[in-house]
Amino acid sequence: MSKRKPAKPVPKRPVPGKPASHKDTEAPQKPLAVTGGVWVGILAAALGFILYYNTLGHDYCLDDFSSIKENWVVKGGLKNLDLIFSKEYRYGSWNSPGSLYRPLALTIFAWEWQISPDNPHFAHLVNVLLYAFTGWLLWITWRRILAAYPPAMTAIAVLIFMAHPVHTEVVANIKSLDEIMSLLLCTAALYGSWRYFERNNSAWLTMAVLSYALALFSKESSITFLAIFPLTIWFFTDNPIGRVLRVSALMLIPAVIFLIIRHNVLSSQPGQEIYSVLDNFIVEAAGPAGRIASAFMMCGQYLWTLAAPHALVHDMGFPQMKAVTFADWRAVLGFLIYAGMFIWALMNIRKKHFLAFAILFYLITFSLFSNVLILIGTSYGERLLYAPSLGFAFAVAYLICRLFRIDDQTNIWNPGGRGTVVWGLMGALIATYALKTVARNPAWYDSKSLYTADIVKSPNCAKLNYHNALEVTKNGVDEKTGNVTDSTWVIKGIEAYTKAIQLYPKYHDAYGGRGLAYFRLKKYDQAFEDYQKSLEYRPGDAKVLSNMGFIYFLRNQLDKAEEVYRQSIQSDPRFVDARRNLGAVMAMKRNFPAAIEQWEEALKYDQENVTLLKYIGQAYKDMGQPEKGQPYLDKAARLGG
Repeated sequence: MSKRKPAKPVPKRPVPGKPASHKDTEAPQKPLAVTGGVWVGILAAALGFILYYNTLGHDYCLDDFSSIKENWVVKGGLKNLDLIFSKEYRYGSWNSPGSLYRPLALTIFAWEWQISPDNPHFAHLVNVLLYAFTGWLLWITWRRILAAYPPAMTAIAVLIFMAHPVHTEVVANIKSLDEIMSLLLCTAALYGSWRYFERNNSAWLTMAVLSYALALFSKESSITFLAIFPLTIWFFTDNPIGRVLRVSALMLIPAVIFLIIRHNVLSSQPGQEIYSVLDNFIVEAAGPAGRIASAFMMCGQYLWTLAAPHALVHDMGFPQMKAVTFADWRAVLGFLIYAGMFIWALMNIRKKHFLAFAILFYLITFSLFSNVLILIGTSYGERLLYAPSLGFAFAVAYLICRLFRIDDQTNIWNPGGRGTVVWGLMGALIATYALKTVARNPAWYDSKSLYTADIVKSPNCAKLNYHNALEVTKNGVDEKTGNVTDSTWVIKGIEAYTKAIQLYPKYHDAYGGRGLAYFRLKKYDQAFEDYQKSLEYRPGDAKVLSNMGFIYFLRNQLDKAEEVYRQSIQSDPRFVDARRNLGAVMAMKRNFPAAIEQWEEALKYDQENVTLLKYIGQAYKDMGQPEKGQPYLDKAARLGG
């Protein structure tokens, strides 16, 4: 298969990298003609939509709660844009320091909530439509870039990418819109850059820089495309490296701006995020060598998931996976495979071997997620393979074309007269991927379905057992009142919490969750004991302190209840439940102004909380000022309270 020069004459077109002549500028010639080419983009978009059509009725799942459902900043709509762009990603859902800054993704979530409040179906539709659009954009972009290669190769790569089951976590989980936006906008930036080199028109370059800026504000990992841009332009054109670097350097402008803003936002937090072994088991590795060995072991797992996407699972955390050393064959194998790919790509990059480009595309876009260069907040997540999987698709498409000796620059559907064999094979592969994708999607219907599906694949993951316990317990509890409707499910939930604690004896959240389950069953002594154990491993946990305060309240120990509620809001000033309960204690003490103060503060973070509105209205009545309380009661009535 040819690497650079067309094997057959093709229609003349302006050569990327060479300034367009005056004649070209006045009457630009059409890009390389491809029979049926437009249909590939349409097919890719249609494939993306059809494969994820069965997610349109899904509910919120997993991180959707912290990003959307339980995020008061997002639920405030676009009026909170100042907070969205000036605070860490999860500022609206928790009070701990974080390391994420993705304001554009949050802006879209806020817009979705404002357009259609608390409607996950609308948000899922947005995800699916943008994924479908990504398929079309990938085709029109890479068909231009790979014009000197068989169009069948580009078509195969794009269709493999769109069908690959590893993308289920990205498209079926609303939160992962950040991944979709990142690749979509980086591809748009690459398209604009390529058109600039074709036409020497600065408007295209401006579009590219702006698109890349939006990609960065969608997800931080877009920074890796600073290497992809010059690599792609240099690899597939005859441009001198100096010109490639000069033009690509313009992408540093939005990158530097983004990094400065991100640094200022994250550095304003009180402290830095500390990664838990439950989120990334590699933090428990013994020294740098152990960390690198553990990272390469997981790199191997990622590659295996791409090659054989059979048992998909969203979490393989501690102690399902534990830190290793290079005495473990999985670490050695992972290192040899990745080192081998990197060295081979470097040895063949000067020859402009297409497989070298595909490998480097994968390695570059995967680099930040590998835990080799830097330690991140997770040790495994299929969503992290989204952009890297395009490099994998390029490699597979190239190898298929080499296998069938396809070197036809003009025919997609019957290249070299081998269309029946090639597309028969591809049809079987895409159908297999499609069946797996459609079958996997229902697992992402909601958190309960996801944990039920995945716990059998990762039974010893403490975090997965904890989340499963949450969902099991919910089966026996009325969501609105908190009353037990079926104690059998609550007992099963306690058993699941206990397993999580056995897997990780310092699991503070599991102690807190089990304590709440005991509380539901009115076993207050066991609940109190678990709350104390939870606070032993994470002092100052706002939710646990608030729950403990309620036990003091039931015991009529109002002073102790007030004490722990104040500790709770000191840990998390935006914790609505603690402020509501503290206000209730103050009202019990007949200190109505203090009670109202707490409830008013809580309303800042949950403006349509009917309970708070009623409490304030009644408190003013009890103070003998019903005229001040009536507006609150009226609003509560309008909201259905």
